[in-house]
Amino acid sequence: MFHVKQDLLRFRLVSKSLGIKIGSGELEKFATYQKELSRWNKKINLISRSSDSPHHIFKHILDSILILKAVTIPLGAKILDFGSGAGFPGIPMKILRDDISLTLLESRKKKAFFLEHMIKTLKFKGIEVICKRAEDLVDSTNLRGKHYLVTAKAVGKLDNVTHSILPFLKVGGFLVAYKGKSSEDEIEGLSQREDFQFQNEIDFKLPEYDLTRNLIILKRIQPEL
Repeated sequence: MFHVKQDLLRFRLVSKSLGIKIGSGELEKFATYQKELSRWNKKINLISRSSDSPHHIFKHILDSILILKAVTIPLGAKILDFGSGAGFPGIPMKILRDDISLTLLESRKKKAFFLEHMIKTLKFKGIEVICKRAEDLVDSTNLRGKHYLVTAKAVGKLDNVTHSILPFLKVGGFLVAYKGKSSEDEIEGLSQREDFQFQNEIDFKLPEYDLTRNLIILKRIQPEL
């Protein structure tokens, strides 16, 4: 328990150094999320078994909330977490921004069940889990062209990601893709597209967690033809 408290304190201090303030109620929710994720991971392998220590889970959480430093998110914005998995980055975002309307898209039933469990445990409102593949939802009137922001973490190359995500973004909305390093070749490959416009590429380096993160921000600039 002492080591968990140390990890929680480190997480809060590093977040503060980034300009992300975490209140006591929010910190309690992050602690609950870490505990439940570690417990469930022993049964259904939500993340790598070698990285489900408190330190590594708080690293995943910190990685998730970096998006709040990269994009200005309006009050009540509608957000889609594409391929949510264990809830990254969607659940950490929701803990800090309870005002957002969040959809967690996860095609694997066991992981979707965990996400439902976390929603109930953390008593969230304005959040839903959809357990389907993206291609099965492109004609959904509730999702198509509705989102201000779509997040994509560990879901492949940009060209493939933009193709899958485009139907869910409203014109003027943003895609934030998480990358482990600079992706100049992938960005260059999007230069001929007329539906997305490159906005920014932001690098984060957090030595306390041995974390290097590259966030690529794209804007949808026209409707589908």
